[in-house]
Amino acid sequence: MKKSSLSFALRGISLLLGIVGILLVLRSTELGLAQADSLTSSQDEYGSGTRFWLVQQSGIAAYRTLGAILAGVGLFQALRPLSRLEMQRITVAAEQEDGVHVANSNSLPTSGFAQGGASRVQGPRTDSASRVIQASPQKLYWAFVDPDVLVRWLPPEGMRGKIERFEPQAGGAYRMVLTYTGSSGSAMGKSSTDTDIVEGTFVELVPGEKIVQAVTFDSPDPAFAGEMRMTWNLQAAGSGTEVTVVCEQVPSGIGRKDHEKALASTLQNLERIVS
Repeated sequence: MKKSSLSFALRGISLLLGIVGILLVLRSTELGLAQADSLTSSQDEYGSGTRFWLVQQSGIAAYRTLGAILAGVGLFQALRPLSRLEMQRITVAAEQEDGVHVANSNSLPTSGFAQGGASRVQGPRTDSASRVIQASPQKLYWAFVDPDVLVRWLPPEGMRGKIERFEPQAGGAYRMVLTYTGSSGSAMGKSSTDTDIVEGTFVELVPGEKIVQAVTFDSPDPAFAGEMRMTWNLQAAGSGTEVTVVCEQVPSGIGRKDHEKALASTLQNLERIVS
């Protein structure tokens, strides 16, 4: 069963339990009052307070309490607002049925290193983006291997980054923390409510030509976890350089359109830094 269908099924069950609880409260109260009436009908000295006490002391009152608990828990679960993750699952289900990607203008920004977006795709996926930047391949390569420069352009709009470890050599490791800024920093599927923690390895470094990275996401959600390979190619193009990024094995939780939009934002940042 799909997660979205399971979520609605659980809400339906909770609603039924809530209704059963309400009916149990009403019925047990009715029976309790009837029992109290039978006990006090021939004894005028019992007042309304004593009659209420008899209702509470009757065995039926236990069922009334059980009904109240079922009603409270069931209705709360059935009527609570949908969480961010449940909304994502509903969107995914719609996409899979229609066979299209749904763009969400209010979705959180995502970068090649980030985890977010509204749509999910089954199986491995490759995303890419490119931009011609008026700078030499050597100058652009320097922007990739200098951590103080890298952290200024890699995070797309709406995010900021902090590099905690950086070893720009084949086999070298790095660790980066990306933080969502503003009011958009409450999403599901990331390392915490407003951060993405990324750990990676430099697979290949060819000065002025290519940077290949293996990126691993830190996420409790399997849809956002796993390893993604990023290849940055620097190709001379006239007086500038065509920068192309290819992301392979993209986690299914990262929406394609959001991802490609963020990659384009990152390349725009790179152009601003080196120009």
